[in-house]
Amino acid sequence: MTVTSSDLTGLLDTGQVRADFPILSRRLDGDRPLVYLDSANTSQKPRQVLDVLADHYAHHNANVGRAVHQLGDAATVAYERARIQVAEFVNAPSPDEVVFTKNATEGLNLVANVLAWARGDLAVGAGDEIVITEMEHHSNIVPWQLLAERSG
Repeated sequence: MTVTSSDLTGLLDTGQVRADFPILSRRLDGDRPLVYLDSANTSQKPRQVLDVLADHYAHHNANVGRAVHQLGDAATVAYERARIQVAEFVNAPSPDEVVFTKNATEGLNLVANVLAWARGDLAVGAGDEIVITEMEHHSNIVPWQLLAERSG
């Protein structure tokens, strides 16, 4: 089956998607619209996310999994509910397999460092190959270079 851009009409309205991101209403020198392609470093947030974050920090901000008060309990319930929703979305066997990190760089470093200490089938050792492309963002090169150095 071949899908063309005309098949997506009504499914992906780029103007509507751009409208969800307040920062994309900015105009650059020469009255050019902002196009942001550095999401591996910092991703821009849609209005819906900004609204939820503002509500959280204004009304629900508390330590997750450590506080022994009502606000902390509510924050923990919301956090765990999010893990369940993400697990269902990505078809993970369990919410315990969902780990939130602050960005892709932290996530990549976490995976590479876990593999550096892994044993058994997950162990990376001499003779194993780590395959990435030349087009990778710096944050997806260095963790694997360091893993290769550590593992031989």
